[in-house]
Amino acid sequence: MNIRFAFIIIVLAFIGLLLAIGVLTAIRWIRIHYPERANAIFAGAAAIGAGALVMTVLELNDGPRFRPHDLITLQEPVVARTIPADRGAGSATCVVDLHEHLGVLEIEIEHGALKARVESNNTAAPVFCPIGTEVRIELNWLHRVTVTNRQTQVSGS
Repeated sequence: MNIRFAFIIIVLAFIGLLLAIGVLTAIRWIRIHYPERANAIFAGAAAIGAGALVMTVLELNDGPRFRPHDLITLQEPVVARTIPADRGAGSATCVVDLHEHLGVLEIEIEHGALKARVESNNTAAPVFCPIGTEVRIELNWLHRVTVTNRQTQVSGS
């Protein structure tokens, strides 16, 4: 076993022990100083803790969910990295402008990135991504977007 990993586990266990001792001491102190209202105080603390937990879960799940073939409309400019068509070419950095559209190709969760095709963009300056270019964007950079779920086109016979 890695010595650093063992040290981290020991430190976390010690912090957990200190927290448990502190909580037990606080419970005893409340029961001694406020015996009539202790249950109401504990119920209020439990309700506040449950509310905080629910708000945290809602905040974590609040981000947009991307699927392949979705259309993203940007509410702020985003810097992207082009994906070269052949292996010999290098990638370049470009900008996708405000109110422009990206078509989601693939979500790379392990890299925290989104692979997309530029469907519309400002082409007034060379710094902007050309239309039709495949780009990679870090998911952390997508703060304000509108996601339109498009159905995949299935050819029927």
